[in-house]
Amino acid sequence: MICVSIACGSHKRVLAEHQRLAEDKVELAELRIDFINKEPDLMRLVKDRPTPVIVTARRKQDGGLWRDSETKRFRVLREAILLGVEYVDLEEDIAKSIPRHGSTKRIISYHNLDETPEDLVNLWKRMAACDPDIIKIATMPKNITDVFRMMEFVRKANTSAKIPTIGICMGEMGFVTRVLAPKFGSPFTYATFSESRTIAPGLPLYKTLRDMYRFDQINEDTNVLGVVGDPIGHSLSPLIHNYSCAAQQLNTVYLPFRVLPEDIDTFLDRAPEIGVRGLSVTIPHKVAVLKKLTRCDPAVEEIGACNTVILDNFDRFGYNTDYKAAVFSIETAMGGKVNDVSPIQGKTALVLGAGGAGKALAYGLRMWGAKIAVTDVDHARAKIFGEQLQCDVVEWNLRHGFKCQILVNCTPVGMHPKVDETPFDRNGLHEGMVVFDAIYNPENTLLIKNAKFKGCIPVTGIEMFVGQACLQFRHFTGKPASASLMRKLLRNAISAVHTETE
Repeated sequence: MICVSIACGSHKRVLAEHQRLAEDKVELAELRIDFINKEPDLMRLVKDRPTPVIVTARRKQDGGLWRDSETKRFRVLREAILLGVEYVDLEEDIAKSIPRHGSTKRIISYHNLDETPEDLVNLWKRMAACDPDIIKIATMPKNITDVFRMMEFVRKANTSAKIPTIGICMGEMGFVTRVLAPKFGSPFTYATFSESRTIAPGLPLYKTLRDMYRFDQINEDTNVLGVVGDPIGHSLSPLIHNYSCAAQQLNTVYLPFRVLPEDIDTFLDRAPEIGVRGLSVTIPHKVAVLKKLTRCDPAVEEIGACNTVILDNFDRFGYNTDYKAAVFSIETAMGGKVNDVSPIQGKTALVLGAGGAGKALAYGLRMWGAKIAVTDVDHARAKIFGEQLQCDVVEWNLRHGFKCQILVNCTPVGMHPKVDETPFDRNGLHEGMVVFDAIYNPENTLLIKNAKFKGCIPVTGIEMFVGQACLQFRHFTGKPASASLMRKLLRNAISAVHTETE
């Protein structure tokens, strides 16, 4: 079950949002009394409540906004109990001062915005001595080990003890603990009514949790997939993979895992503990994961980067779906194969950018029979690239004079929000040239716009993103994904982001 926190400055808005949640079939709401700007009128808020509620008045030290005295806060909490609300939230250090009364259940809570205590077991025992109906522990993780410790602790607590336990790690790194709460036996998790309102670090929008992550369908047997990177909050992979899982009616959830570079080994070692079966790998881990693979596709060794890992207990199989997706999208734009011969064969391609994406594209184009040249602002980096892939190297300031039939951008130049930049001047483009841009946000980069103006054949990063995701989905599930569904979801999401920032 999802509990939606209502945190408004006025009674009128609290009542309005509560009613809207009830109409949207939300089963439990948390009334954050500490957000109300004036003297709280509890009777007004709970008398005709449309759903069961938790009444919470959180102190600043616990992440709340309570401005008044402790005496008044105790009075509000006791009044909530006398009014017979379904739940009242009491911090562990004050719980014994507010006795049980009537049918109101007690959530005994602990919040630590600085760290995750080492001894969660003794903390739980201390809280269990406060006459709880539910124990809630919310902490800030410093690394992925803290996140795994919390999830393992909650699993054991809900398996062996009689007191339902909620364990949350806050922030982007701890987001997965909120989504996987039912997998580990927690009675509910928390979400926010509005993304524009900061209540607690990492608190998700309830509609996202319900609709995209299908929270109410997650159970002990749910398979876990995800994308691992740092940062990761911007990733659109959870959007397209979760809705693809829903379309196939799979008991699978796809999560964003924020993992610091120094923690990637630990993450891969412990991922099977929470049922992780497959991972998309993004910046900065595409190279670092190589040493943890037990087997990999030959392309991974050649490119020196892995974007897909399949986990089978503690075996880890690595793949690279980027190069296949990108080259197939270029080949399709050029009309596809004729008599089993690719139109890429024999063409000269200039790759802008000597990073991981550039290597993947160069490898794929070479496999399809193209002649490759690379250029990069960092010429030393380009020379290393050239030696590794045995291809020509072009000085960055001479790139416009290099004659090629295929131009590939694997630099971040032109990416949102710097949409007025391009890595290749319009005058260097010519009619009939294939211009591929790995950037998908925005889809129509300045490079792509200029390519259309000059009569080139444009290929956008959307096609590569969708193509590699479809290949990943088959690796993950053994089933085909709908490219058209992914493409639609991706374009809608990008359009929504641009609308919000304009």
